[in-house]
Amino acid sequence: MSNNNEYLALTNEGKNAWWRYVAGFVLIVIIWAVGSTLLTVPFIEDLSALDKTPLGFAASLLGFAPILLAVWLVTVLVHRRKFGSLIGPAGRLNWQRIITAFVAWMGLMAVATVIEAAIYGSYTLNGSFLQSWPFVLLALLLLPIQTSAEEFFFRGYLLQATGRLTRNWGVLSAINGVLFVIPHLANPEASSDPLTSILAWFVFGAVFTLFTLRSGSLDYALGIHAANNITLSVVFGYEGGALPANALFVTSEIHGAYGLISLIIVSVVLYWLLFRPRKAAPRTEAPSHA
Repeated sequence: MSNNNEYLALTNEGKNAWWRYVAGFVLIVIIWAVGSTLLTVPFIEDLSALDKTPLGFAASLLGFAPILLAVWLVTVLVHRRKFGSLIGPAGRLNWQRIITAFVAWMGLMAVATVIEAAIYGSYTLNGSFLQSWPFVLLALLLLPIQTSAEEFFFRGYLLQATGRLTRNWGVLSAINGVLFVIPHLANPEASSDPLTSILAWFVFGAVFTLFTLRSGSLDYALGIHAANNITLSVVFGYEGGALPANALFVTSEIHGAYGLISLIIVSVVLYWLLFRPRKAAPRTEAPSHA
């Protein structure tokens, strides 16, 4: 892959000594830990039931907001560059890209899950879906905060930080995939199906990194991540996962091998859809006049 990547080149702005990234990382983790703890203090007696009430669910998602604040503070104050440099050269969100990635990923996920349901017959209609409307509403409103916080931290700050060490896309994708796995090890899936869950989180991190590097911006990763978590929370839920199972269709079984394979296939298909070579529109010659 080309070493001249416009997204990674944004770190040429501002202050980028190695110690600034170490200090920035530590500050982000501290602000995240303190901020999320303060938001979940009312539920500290029973953290296992944190997501069982609408208020607890909201608190758990808002617990990711301090990451956004921390990444913004570190980028502006420690590195002396604009927060928009974590998005891309334009310095602002491209909503067309975000929505395109969101819709495409959700559609491909739906197809993959319908095939899974047809093979295993494990999904059932959630009879209490309408009664779960507070969870559905909160998921639609607040999950983008959670997913965006993770993207700005992992595919934004950490990707650009490691991009100071190497410009090799494969190496950067692998590093980011490993980093993305670490905080997810606390999820319930790590206990119920550790191998395929860890591999899936690694693939997520690596794929989001590749999309970011290929597009030169964070937009596609933001759209894909939001679509993924909203779909898993609102449309197809797993009873025993990190997200409450208040979706329209739910299952108590996890088919790790199928999920991992379908994730890879969906990622490849979407990559082709977004980045496939497009033929230039044929030029029409203006009629000549004698």
